Amino acid sequence: MYMALAGIRRCNFRSSMKITSADPTKDEDQVSDLVSTVSIGAGHLRKNGVSNQWIVSGYASYSDHEEYDDLDHLSITGGFSWIHQPSVGYSSFWFGVSANATILEYRDSDAREGIFFDLDLNINRRLTTRVVRHLGYRYTDLVFLNKSASEESRDAAFDTAAHEIYMGLDYEIMPFVDLFAEYAYRHGGITSTVSGGVDASVDYEAQSEDPVFNQCTSPSSCSHRYSYRVVSDMQKLNIGIAFPLSRVNMDITASYFDADGGGKHYENWMAKLGLVWNF
Repeated sequence: MYMALAGIRRCNFRSSMKITSADPTKDEDQVSDLVSTVSIGAGHLRKNGVSNQWIVSGYASYSDHEEYDDLDHLSITGGFSWIHQPSVGYSSFWFGVSANATILEYRDSDAREGIFFDLDLNINRRLTTRVVRHLGYRYTDLVFLNKSASEESRDAAFDTAAHEIYMGLDYEIMPFVDLFAEYAYRHGGITSTVSGGVDASVDYEAQSEDPVFNQCTSPSSCSHRYSYRVVSDMQKLNIGIAFPLSRVNMDITASYFDADGGGKHYENWMAKLGLVWNF
């Protein structure tokens, strides 16, 4: 099974804080960008009897940032998934396990480079002929690749890992047209970027320089940016629709998260348009 994918995402890097002092949230720390991603990959599916299915896949992606081009990056992903249905039947449960490893190479942001691992364990069941329920657990971890101890310390703000539990529903409006929604609770590290240094009131684990978002009108006038990592409790919501358009499958998704960590409040949203062409 071969596939080519293309997508455009509207990314809002907004990192807002609850005002806990007389200083207002800095406007320059609320930025957005338009990201275009193109991927191509291949996968192999194999069934083992009537109860098991394996998929091995790999793909390469390139993401282009319209505004912050230092974040342009190439990613190469390899992974597998296994689906097991203990008993055959339309209303029977089935279990899924998937794991992926992604190598990240950035245009000019060495601090963000490494291998991103993700693991997903889930249980699924049809509630009606049109509704499927999902419950699951995810673990994600960015591991630095070929960095010295001093480089790992320098880039520590991006060394994040998190646990997540989620539940979701897929609803078939009509044949080949699906609505989907997912709510997740996530605990773990997040990275936020600010100008002029981290607020002393923030209880952060690590801090790194982050010139990607620097705004310099001249060599002598530059708003330096710093990223920091905090442990947060986050709630996430994804809502979208998927449908075919000729030979292309499309999905439109809106995502929102709300997090508390380090004594501050953070929120963000993203809109995504995806196109998938199978050939």
